[in-house]
Amino acid sequence: MRARPDGPAAGPVRPRRRGAAPCLRRFWLHTPHSYERTAYLQALAAIDRDGLEHLYAESLWDCEETTRLLGIASAPTSPETLGRIAILRDDPMETPEVRAAARDRLLAPTGPT
Repeated sequence: MRARPDGPAAGPVRPRRRGAAPCLRRFWLHTPHSYERTAYLQALAAIDRDGLEHLYAESLWDCEETTRLLGIASAPTSPETLGRIAILRDDPMETPEVRAAARDRLLAPTGPT
């Protein structure tokens, strides 16, 4: 049995997959279910990482813990995002997982993990 040509070692993302990115971005913006944003962001990261910096930064304000965790791990290093991550780290109402991830990100030497 031959390996599928679209497996992990297949190289560049096929155009068909990239064609899904605009739909996923639209779903991110208009979903009535906040918990779905995490899955949309993960799917976008898997098929087309171009331009995700804004979505990762926006994720830092999301109501869903899993989405905030993605933002903490991947938001670009800027004064605004680092400031928001510091707020998440210090917020007593935040979950322990988010506070720990924010603390670790701020202790990291540079850039997202």
